[in-house]
Amino acid sequence: MKRIITVTVLFLLATAAASAQEKNPIATISHDPGWCTIFHRWGFIGDSLCSGEHEYKREDGSTVWHDIYEYSWGQRIVAAIGGATGENYSVGGETAKGWIRNFWDYPMNRNRDVNAKARPKQVYIIALGCNDRKRFEPGDAAKDVNKDDYTKNADTFIGNYAGIIQRVKTIQPKARFFVCTLPTLYPKPEFSEQIRKMPEMFDYVYLIDLEKYGPDFSTPEMKAKYFVGGHMNAAGYQLMAWIFMTYINHIVENNLADFADIALVE
Repeated sequence: MKRIITVTVLFLLATAAASAQEKNPIATISHDPGWCTIFHRWGFIGDSLCSGEHEYKREDGSTVWHDIYEYSWGQRIVAAIGGATGENYSVGGETAKGWIRNFWDYPMNRNRDVNAKARPKQVYIIALGCNDRKRFEPGDAAKDVNKDDYTKNADTFIGNYAGIIQRVKTIQPKARFFVCTLPTLYPKPEFSEQIRKMPEMFDYVYLIDLEKYGPDFSTPEMKAKYFVGGHMNAAGYQLMAWIFMTYINHIVENNLADFADIALVE
């Protein structure tokens, strides 16, 4: 009798583990863009990790940080799709509050003279929070976001983060947004928890939960392969492109009706 019970418990545990694995959208990372091909015009909103930033040492030992946009995961996504275009609305060190200032309110400032209002996109990926986590309070979306007037949002991380979505919606109401929790290398659960609320608050917003499902880049093996210092190398950014495409393909596959009119979003 004891043996039967033991076998049953092991079977249930194995089944639960398999079920959990199936629910992970990036349990198997594909190099194929999949349903990402239905999006032809992309916008990438973020900080250094969104900008393909690389680190290197000068002869005097000082560190240099340089945004190399063509190596960013966003540009690797559009290259994999072929025929798609994408713009990086990102710069090293950026925060949600800074993005509103530098890419929206006062473009042509410190951001390569890029105006995020100039050319609306069909789809945006928002990957912010790594710099915010040491400078701003996370806030509470239920209290800090005024859905009718973004100018009344609180000056917290999530108040500004939601304000980015709200602002972009004024120029492209049907744009699709994929919002990302903080990557495993820079965990901040209280920030990621607020980001998870965005799909509940706004239409056409979908969650990419890197904190929950992303690879653990903090291990020595992963850092040796995919990082130089605190930023990714070329292989790391390419891996992130595959991760994003795999995750977005999963979302679209399971919500095809939500994207039926994407070709009409101009």
